[in-house]
Amino acid sequence: MINQIARKSVVVASALTMLAGCGKSGGTYSTLADSDSYKQEAVYVPKKIDILWVIDNSGSMKTSQDNLAANFQSFIARFNQNNSDFHMAVGTTDAWEKQFNASSEKARLRDGTGAVGSSTRSGVYVMDKNTPNLSNVFVTNVKQGINGNGDERAFESIKQILNDPFNAGFRRPDATLAIIIVSDEEDFSQSVSTFSESYTNNKLYPVQNYIDFLDTYTGGTANGRNYSVSNIAIQDTACRDQLKTDKFPTRYHEITNKTGGINGSLCSNFGTTLELISDSIIQLSASFKLTREPIPETIVVTVDGVTVQQNSTNGWTYDAATLTITFHGSAIPNANSNVKINFDPKSIKI
Repeated sequence: MINQIARKSVVVASALTMLAGCGKSGGTYSTLADSDSYKQEAVYVPKKIDILWVIDNSGSMKTSQDNLAANFQSFIARFNQNNSDFHMAVGTTDAWEKQFNASSEKARLRDGTGAVGSSTRSGVYVMDKNTPNLSNVFVTNVKQGINGNGDERAFESIKQILNDPFNAGFRRPDATLAIIIVSDEEDFSQSVSTFSESYTNNKLYPVQNYIDFLDTYTGGTANGRNYSVSNIAIQDTACRDQLKTDKFPTRYHEITNKTGGINGSLCSNFGTTLELISDSIIQLSASFKLTREPIPETIVVTVDGVTVQQNSTNGWTYDAATLTITFHGSAIPNANSNVKINFDPKSIKI
């Protein structure tokens, strides 16, 4: 039987898609004659996306918070266009205080500042696509003021926020997690509460500790992470001098580069930066995991009957390490699009 087989065509889809058509599961494959092809249609359902903003609320951050609020539409536009199922919430860089004070409320998600019920509080801790007056709520939530702790420990704050029971309604296990740090300082998360901004401090937690935490928290691995950490911070000497600080956020850069996020500048156009970050998040959630190893040059991808070219800007790319097809830019399918990924497998499964 095997000698009669010259070619196989297999269509697979992500476990997070709904399968229609042939009535077969994503793990079913067919042994067919030369003139036949096996196709299975998939209706593209974008992955859920959970977005956590970690805002520096120290004394120098008013302008940056204002810029972020003013350019929110540049960030949210693509999510609206794709009808993305998102959760979005705001925490602060002083949430780390709960590490040393179990009763602290600093790690709770923020709905603004001021007294409960005041005009500076939105009453909404977790925003989604159905939140009324979403832009206004985001502006209220993200303007965290400048009275927070000047010891900005963004990484430990992320950990404390994600682990705080008060925030349980934010995180969904089947969602892509996107973390965005907005700060004009460096992270110095450490095992003691005393202030120290020294890279040689033996109490300083390695960046890898927090990558390991996020890998475990999200169920991801180095070859298949379903999260990213981006930052809007200081990226060059000119920006550092403009903001009158003396440190580059090299630890932010390390975690961002290792998790596929975006390094954005506090001194650049916020609208452009937010568009880049939103695109990177959507691309992270627009991927299909293949369950067979393909011969790469035989892969053919179609969306709603139209062939999509292999292109890292407005097309698709294949990652051999993770057996993943990822869509980019204008090629990212709209919700409920019909996606087909055909290829010859490297080995025949009987």
